[in-house]
Amino acid sequence: MAHIPMDDINELWQDMPSKSWSGFHQTLEEHKGKTDGISDNLINMMLPVAENMDQSGQAFPGSPEELYDVLNERVEKIK
Repeated sequence: MAHIPMDDINELWQDMPSKSWSGFHQTLEEHKGKTDGISDNLINMMLPVAENMDQSGQAFPGSPEELYDVLNERVEKIK
């Protein structure tokens, strides 16, 4: 079962230009393909979650901890 570490969530949170699903999606794309940091496998799991949450009009979490909970809950359903 996939799990997104809190360290990765914190890194993405700090790098996000705007705290929104589209901003999160953009940040994921920027991290994709880098040799250090977050694995592309995790990024590839989070991208459709961000897109679906944005399209369905879900409110963006207000803290890294809330984002962690939302993402891990959604990613758990994928695998």
